[in-house]
Parts: sequence; C-alpha cells; structure tokens
Amino acid sequence: MVVLASLVASCEQPRINCTTGHGGFAATYTLKPGSKQGEGDCDTLRGDVIGLEKYNPSQADDREEQDLSRALLAIRTTELGGLAGEAEGAGVPIDGGAVLSMGEFASVEPDDDDVCSVASLSPAELDLPAFGERPATRIRYEWSNVRVYVTAAFPGTQMTADLTYTRGECTASYSVVGLWPAVACAGQDGATDPSLCDPQADVAAGRLVGSGINPDLEERVTCAPELALCVLKEPPEALR
Repeated sequence: MVVLASLVASCEQPRINCTTGHGGFAATYTLKPGSKQGEGDCDTLRGDVIGLEKYNPSQADDREEQDLSRALLAIRTTELGGLAGEAEGAGVPIDGGAVLSMGEFASVEPDDDDVCSVASLSPAELDLPAFGERPATRIRYEWSNVRVYVTAAFPGTQMTADLTYTRGECTASYSVVGLWPAVACAGQDGATDPSLCDPQADVAAGRLVGSGINPDLEERVTCAPELALCVLKEPPEALR
C-alpha cells in the first residue's frame, strides 16, 4: 500500500507559480447588457489580440534582485499599441507606459481552483490630438477581475476579465475571454478557415505544423469569423 501511494503521488502534476502565456492572447469581448453610457460606438467591440506578461518586481532594498514573493501582470492591447506607434511615427510624443495596464496578483501561487487573480489594474489611456488624417482621439482601457487558469498542463493559457472601455465620451463594459497563443484563422484569400485552429499538422492539406494551441483544448476552440482568430468557445470551469 505504501508503494502504491508513493506511485500515485509521483504521477500527480506539480503545482506551478502564477504565470501567463508570453505574448498575444486571442480575446473575445462580450458586451454587458445596459452598460453603454454616452453617445458613440464604444459598444461595438468584438475582440482583439491582447498581450499579457507576468513578472516579479525588484526587491525594495536591492533593485538588482527579484522579489519572488510578489507577481505583477501587464496588459497591452493591439488597438492602443498600434495607435501609439502610428502617433509616434507622425511625431506625436507618446508616454510608452500609458498604453500598459499594471496590476498585482493576489498571490504568487494559484488558489485551490488553480486560478491566479488580479482584482484591479491601472488604466491604460491615450488622449491624442488630431494628426495626419486622424481626428483627436481619446481611448481608455480599465481592466479588472483578471483571472488566469494555471496548471502544469495549462500554464496560464486561458484567462477571463472584465473590461470598461471608453472612446471619447462613450463608455461600455465587456466580459473578456482569452486564449494563448493568438492564432489567425484566415487563409491567404482572406476567408476564414477553421482548420487553421487545429493543433495537429495535416501534411496532405498543406499544413506542415499545427496551430500551436494546446491539443487538449481542440474541442473547445473555434474560429471566430468576425475576428479571424481561433478563440475559446467558453472558459474552463474554474473561470466561469
């Protein structure tokens, strides 16, 4: 019995610290009914590729050493990043930190449900004057209730969050579900192709490599035509 117990224990996957997939998540945005305030098109978002990055800050008394007792999360959206790059190219000064949302994980380790949580993050905002053919633009992202599913099998590749989005004088709130890595599912002709989400290669079909998405998620991933991205049909049970 002792031998059997030790064998079972050795087969269990070890717990890992809070982390996220490094780089882009394919995120779907679902408008929260009745949340829109003001006039404008802030309620028309469908999704985006958003970048998440987890890191440990420096120790307070030694900036050269990481503080492994804390874990921070940074989020950057493609929309804000692209707009900032466009403005810089036109000679408009940009505060690079303004396009990042920053927050701290509640713990460096997942909770009993294998979830790592960030209750609130700093807002990311660009308030730009008119330049080129672009009118003056103000866009603000406020992220909250970010939850990342973290296990040895799924190391921070699925997430959910709440988003309050402001464009000009219009504000709306969304529920967000994200999948890493962000994989496009549009073919060379621009038409969506769900087979591009397949984690398995298909040499006969000309796909020499798979999508890079975890094969264990194959049945839970679909191609979203409006985004041309492979997205989760629904988040894992722990994030619902």
